[in-house]
Amino acid sequence: MLEEIRKAILPLIDQHDCNLDDLVYEKENGEWYLRVYIEKKEGDLDINTCAAVSEDISAKLDEIDVIKDEYYLEVSSPGIEKPLRSWDKVVENVGEYVHIDFKDPKEGLNEVEGTILSAQDDTIEVQYFVKGRKKKINVPYDNVKFIRLAVKF
Repeated sequence: MLEEIRKAILPLIDQHDCNLDDLVYEKENGEWYLRVYIEKKEGDLDINTCAAVSEDISAKLDEIDVIKDEYYLEVSSPGIEKPLRSWDKVVENVGEYVHIDFKDPKEGLNEVEGTILSAQDDTIEVQYFVKGRKKKINVPYDNVKFIRLAVKF
């Protein structure tokens, strides 16, 4: 279903000079949500663009009638601290500052914030600082509970 939706909405998103960042269909508090995360190809995403994309997507989804449940459609930016929901997204963001929560502690840590140095062979190498000293940690991707971009202060 999501692949059919993706194919149907990609041209609409492109018409608004945007890229699809992520597409999520999930149940939350008993309600279904179709969340479409977009980014502007050039410049910043604004509310008017989100509204226009939302109208186009809503009309298209009514036309193709692929979702049988009632749902809420949300079109927005993934945000400055966007989640990296797949290995491909992690690879695309090598060099970026991230926050990672671990499933199981790694080197005594439950989480780490730092810069992705590399992402190869299902392992993420992250450089982080402890008391002003550089450290590195290799995190197997299957030990990542959650990863997102982070703002560095």
